[in-house]
Amino acid sequence: MGPVTLKGMLKLIGDIEKDFVLLDRYETWKLARFGPQHIKSLEEYFPSQIARAVEGLLRRGWVKKVETEKGTVVQISQEGKKRLLFFDLEKLQPKREKWDGKWRMVFFDVAEVERGKRDQLRRYLRKLGLYRMQESVWVSPYPCEEEVAYIREVLDIPHEVKLGLLERIENEADLKKIFKL
Repeated sequence: MGPVTLKGMLKLIGDIEKDFVLLDRYETWKLARFGPQHIKSLEEYFPSQIARAVEGLLRRGWVKKVETEKGTVVQISQEGKKRLLFFDLEKLQPKREKWDGKWRMVFFDVAEVERGKRDQLRRYLRKLGLYRMQESVWVSPYPCEEEVAYIREVLDIPHEVKLGLLERIENEADLKKIFKL
C-alpha cells in the first residue's frame, strides 16, 4: 500500500458524479471499503492517508469543502477540473496513420511573459511526434488537429497557436526522410 497521490485522489473525486462525502475519517474509509464500486479503489488506504490527500487538494484549490446535512462534502473546483485536463495531456500519443500526402504545420507566437506555457507547448508538440523546423514552427505528416486544439485550450493560449494544412512544402524530400515516408 503506497501513499494516496493527489493526482489519484483528484481523478477519483472528478470521476465520482455525486459529491464525495467526508463524514469523518473512519466513515470515509468505511464508505470506500463497503460503498459503491466506483470508490472501491480507496479501500486499501488508511483514513488518515485519504484525509491528508484531500487536505493537499484543498490547499491547492483543486477541491472545495461544503457543509451539507449529509456531512462535509468534497467537490472538485474549476481549478481542479482544469488540472484534470492537464493530466490528460500526459496521455497524448502520436498518430501513425497512412500518410494522406498533406503536411500539418503548427506555428505559434507565445509572449515571453508566458514562457512556461510556450515551453509546455513545445514539449507536447514533440510528444505528438511533430518535427521542429524553427523555434515556433513545427510540422507533421499525420493528423494532429484535434490534439493541437486540445493543447492550446488547456494551456489557455487559443489565439497564439495556429495550424495549417499544406499540400506542398519546400523541403518535402528532407521531411519525408525524417518521417520515413
